Amino acid sequence: MKKYLLLSTILLTTLTACESGHIDMNTIIYADGTCRREICFKADSAALVNGSINAHSNVLDILNDNDWTYEVQDTLWIKAYRDFSSPDEMAEAMPLQVAGQQVKSKAKLEKQFRWFYTDYIYTETFESIAPTFVIPLTNYMEKDMADFWLTGTPDVMKGYSGLEMKDYLDSMEDAYMHFVNANILNDLMDVLAEHYDDITKAPVSKEEFLASKSELIEQADKMSTDVLNFEPEKLLVETFKTEAYNQMLKDDPVISEAWEQRQNVYVSLLMLDVDYQLTMPGGIIEIYKCGDGVFRDGELHYRLNGMRLLAPCYTIKATSSGKNNWALYLSLAIILLAIGLCIYMVLHGRARKNSLKMQEN
Repeated sequence: MKKYLLLSTILLTTLTACESGHIDMNTIIYADGTCRREICFKADSAALVNGSINAHSNVLDILNDNDWTYEVQDTLWIKAYRDFSSPDEMAEAMPLQVAGQQVKSKAKLEKQFRWFYTDYIYTETFESIAPTFVIPLTNYMEKDMADFWLTGTPDVMKGYSGLEMKDYLDSMEDAYMHFVNANILNDLMDVLAEHYDDITKAPVSKEEFLASKSELIEQADKMSTDVLNFEPEKLLVETFKTEAYNQMLKDDPVISEAWEQRQNVYVSLLMLDVDYQLTMPGGIIEIYKCGDGVFRDGELHYRLNGMRLLAPCYTIKATSSGKNNWALYLSLAIILLAIGLCIYMVLHGRARKNSLKMQEN
């Protein structure tokens, strides 16, 4: 059990996702308001049976219905896509999950008609998973610092030198790891409290156990953030002078499973690694700054991972502009008609004058 906790914490510290967890997700917006979502991911070999796809057995378990169309690409890579009548419908079918829970988002498409062209404004805001953690990150750093650490905006280090940036980032990393350790300790005590009646030889009552949580978290905050030195089970042993809690974590399968499931939240947050690509009608003319989108290989790309979902809200927003060819043709027709009418009026006027002169003669 201790080994599993150590692994999950190390994963959080390294901030590098497993290759099997990487997903390419392309959101395609069409001019008529319909859309398509394409995802490409590496599946477990169990997902492929005689060259066909068993969507419910892939290692990521991100496709939970039969409305997606699948294609096998490069042995174990699977491409799945689905068409939607609106961004709302597409958002409801978000295929991403964190710790078994669907990642939620709200999407919308706005159109601004400007005769010769139309602006298309696509916005997708992802629901924060920060409430999953009882102790907020803002307990350890200011909001702007926290937002920068999670998403890269706002740029709180503008004007800093490289050395100053390093010191600033080091302090943020230290604060972030205190946040992680505090929540891990809080989670461990909550799991034990949920099954407290099953703990034999508990040194204190459940009420006293929970009442000591704040004090223990303060102790953890004073400890090193080095993951090799943070063991919440050991802290409980040192505080309550007993192995009763540790023993139950090892021997009771119910408590052990509950604790592992909770730790899986931290691991799955790290494993969520999505290259979010956005394709829109016409050409992109504006990128919403907070989304931090970049052009690469002719496409607009965003980073979408568990860290960014810890922010209060993570919004992807861009504006594109598409030509209205029909408006161009209609305008050209009107201009030609107007020119033709003018020529007709001039010729008709001359003909009338000539007719009047002939009558006078």
